[in-house]
Amino acid sequence: MNPTIDEKRKRLKDIIKETGIVIKDVTLSSNTKSKFYYDIKSIVSEPEGAALIGELMLAEILKIEPKTRSVGGLESGAIAIATAIVYASFQLQPTSRVSGFFVRKSVKAYGLEKMVEGIVRTPVAVVDDVITTGKSVMDAVSALRNQGINNINIISVIDREIKENLLEQNNMEFYSLFGHSEFADYINSNLVQY
Repeated sequence: MNPTIDEKRKRLKDIIKETGIVIKDVTLSSNTKSKFYYDIKSIVSEPEGAALIGELMLAEILKIEPKTRSVGGLESGAIAIATAIVYASFQLQPTSRVSGFFVRKSVKAYGLEKMVEGIVRTPVAVVDDVITTGKSVMDAVSALRNQGINNINIISVIDREIKENLLEQNNMEFYSLFGHSEFADYINSNLVQY
C-alpha cells in the first residue's frame, strides 16, 4: 500500500531530524550567526529524500495553484529541489506536468548569457530549501519579474520563521512544508548537549 501524504510528510520530518539538522556554529547566507543548520541539500541529494521532497513540494504547489506550469529558484539551493519536483510531476498527465528553471546569481559572460535558465511557463512556483530572510527568493522573483513574469507563488521546504523575513516585510505571501517551530524542541534538546 502506498503511503499517504501525511505519512510521507512524517517520514521527511524524521529524515530532517536524523540527518538534516547540523548542530554547529555557522554563518548563514544571510550573514546571520546560528548554532544549527538545516542541511536540506544533503537530504535532496539522497534518493528517498529527493522523492519525498519532490512529491510533497509538488502536492503543496498544486494545492496553492493547480495550474502551476514551472518551478525553480535561485542557484544553487533551488536546483536540486526544482529537479525533484519536475521528476515527481512526470507521474501526472502530460498537461499537468511542470518544467524547471533556475535563476543565476549573475549573468554568464558566455553562451546564451541568460539570467534565467531552463523552461519558464506561468504560473510559476519559486522554490528554495530554507527561507531565512527570503533574500534568495526575492532575487529569483525579481529576475522573473524583470522578464515580465508576475504570476509567482513561493514555497520552501523549511521556513526558519525569523522576524527579519524580507518576504513578510514586503507583503509577499509564501508557504513552506515545515516551520522551524516544528523542529525547535528537537534542536533545543540537542543544543543543550552541544
